[in-house]
Amino acid sequence: MTTNVVVATYHGVVLGCDSLSSIVERAFFPFRTADALARDANGDLMFDAQGRLLLAYDESKLQLTPTNIMGGVQKMFILHEDPDSNNIECSVAATTSGLGTLNGVVIAEIADRFRRRCRANPNGYASITDVVSEFLEFVRPQWELAVGYDDVDPAVRQTLDDLQFLIAGYGRDDEYVKVIRVSVASDSATELFDAFPHCSAAWAGQADSIASLVNGSNPTTRWAVNRSVIASFEAHRASVVESVLTQLRDQGVEIPEPFEATIQEVVPAELPWLEGTPFFDWANLPVQSAVDLVSTLVNAESAVQKFAMGIPTVGGRTRIGLMRRGMPFAFLNEPEIIHQHVGYNHDA
Repeated sequence: MTTNVVVATYHGVVLGCDSLSSIVERAFFPFRTADALARDANGDLMFDAQGRLLLAYDESKLQLTPTNIMGGVQKMFILHEDPDSNNIECSVAATTSGLGTLNGVVIAEIADRFRRRCRANPNGYASITDVVSEFLEFVRPQWELAVGYDDVDPAVRQTLDDLQFLIAGYGRDDEYVKVIRVSVASDSATELFDAFPHCSAAWAGQADSIASLVNGSNPTTRWAVNRSVIASFEAHRASVVESVLTQLRDQGVEIPEPFEATIQEVVPAELPWLEGTPFFDWANLPVQSAVDLVSTLVNAESAVQKFAMGIPTVGGRTRIGLMRRGMPFAFLNEPEIIHQHVGYNHDA
């Protein structure tokens, strides 16, 4: 898992990500619930031919479970930048989430290979969309090979592990710095913030805490509450119908049997989730404020992972990148790779 954040303002675009890489599997933990054991229609325990207890498998109870964690992973990189730092007409950078490698090659290396290929383009790039389109064409065949796309039943290809990117940048003809969300599995590239003022925040990967801070709620909570509301409406409808029929019978009204009626509950199209949203003036955020905000959001997700029960799947060093038009893309406060463990001899 990973956490990616991007904040676009009038003054620049800030990208942020964590630096942990985890291998996550879907696992079934049957004994964490009271209904772990399979029972027949009479409620009796069920056994196989060897007399072993059978478990009640429910796919909805599959949980994402980390099996391996590594730190210091590079999830942010430049896809293309004009070589002349005094005349940068095109600059494109990205953060990645989802699959960490393709065919034994880390995503940062794949991005670097693409970057070297871009240098061979003598005409440069008029728009970031040109770079993104070429990048998706470059990555897609490698992804298909890695997931065995051709050998997978088309009906279940939608379940294949995705590789995603949040890409920010501009070409010489772009009026503003654009942010694009790329899904390799769905072969799609969607511009975010395409409406004026083209400023806001977006995230990818594991980001429930980030969504809660920015939107006042997160998708997991919304899904659970929406299900609960719908179930309550359905139960209320049945209760009202039964109550009306009972009162009619008590008052001597003859009701034909069987009684048939179509009564639908009216479910609100959208609950007022945004009522708890703090106001962010995205467009006018100063660069330093945008950097602080992105760092806060990434760190919030990492902090929840650190203090919550279980193995953290996001965290490590928070990496920040800054993009401003006409200026080189800047990795902020990136540490150098150093050698500290020089052995046990202290007289040297």
